[in-house]
Amino acid sequence: MATFPGREPPNDDVIKSPLSSKARSLLRLCFGHPIYWVCQSVGWGGVLIIGAIGSFSDPSFTSSRNLHAALTLGILFVLSHFYWIYIQISNWRLLQWKCLLGRCLGAAFIIALIDSAFTGLIGHHLLSQPPMAAADHPELAASLSSTSYLILHLIMITIGNFLLMIAWSAAYFGYHLSIEYQKIQVNHLKLKMALRESEHRALVAQVNPHFLFNSLNTLRSLIEENPERARDAVTELAQVFRASLQTTRQDLITLREEIETVNAYISLEMARFEDRLDVRSEIPPETLEAKLPPFLLQTLIENAIRYGLGPRMKAHISYETNLGETGLFIRVTNPGRIDGKSDSTGIGLENSRLRLRLLFGANAFLHLTSQGDDTVVAEALIPQVRLTP
Repeated sequence: MATFPGREPPNDDVIKSPLSSKARSLLRLCFGHPIYWVCQSVGWGGVLIIGAIGSFSDPSFTSSRNLHAALTLGILFVLSHFYWIYIQISNWRLLQWKCLLGRCLGAAFIIALIDSAFTGLIGHHLLSQPPMAAADHPELAASLSSTSYLILHLIMITIGNFLLMIAWSAAYFGYHLSIEYQKIQVNHLKLKMALRESEHRALVAQVNPHFLFNSLNTLRSLIEENPERARDAVTELAQVFRASLQTTRQDLITLREEIETVNAYISLEMARFEDRLDVRSEIPPETLEAKLPPFLLQTLIENAIRYGLGPRMKAHISYETNLGETGLFIRVTNPGRIDGKSDSTGIGLENSRLRLRLLFGANAFLHLTSQGDDTVVAEALIPQVRLTP
């Protein structure tokens, strides 16, 4: 195909392409969404039906007056659509309610005047019978001239049309206000969930350094007391951290996975304290697939060993799990007292409480209680359905 200098050959894709984006936007602006037309038809059709039912019960309504009423609503239907177009062009939905209220009142009044002028003139000159016939109000008709009566008739039509357009504006902006409110609620919920997820990840990030700090203290003691056992402890610690790398990216893991971490940690502590530490467990098989946050049970046992043993010559630590209707129940028991006198930073237990709260809200708990003079019990409930507060 020959071309001339300075001219591009015609692009077949452009020639065959559908309407441009501007044309499509203009069509959407002029014709609106199908839901809009459904609402328009239902709204104005409902007003027409209500008027028709009223006319059947009033013998003074004639066919010409019914035609006049239908014509009034038809013109309002068209004018309300042009009103809708103007709302889109002027972006009224972005206005504050005080500015919007004044504009809606003004627009409703202008539309009511235009409709009254058309329908009043058509009814008076073409149909020869205004909607408010003199036979309906003989005393009023006798006291007024025909011109004054016509003006009164137009005023009444204007008031009725004004109220209809106010109702239209209230329905339209009320609908969009509810939609915007729902979007705000959804965005707020997404933001809240993202914040909770961020907080939870930050708490999980604190668990490993805390666990590593305490484990290194254990290793330091073993190196001084039993270097050979310290080498084995390093291997066990590596197993713990290998497991932690696989679980810290998860909000919940199975109790079976948590038990593996717990057993490795208990081996570290028993290597350090030897006969001074006695740990017993009762884990029913049906609880092994229950879900809980990573390092939750390990934190409770770590706390029980650290503050249950203390200066005592020997400490008996026990932990058990049960699965009920409300979720997984964990109970850890150790000797000691809750007197608030401790050199602990409190990171472990407080971290665990916060993680449970972020994941399950008020449906989960973790608390310490005293039983008798020398027993501390840690209890935790983990729901098996992830809930929000």
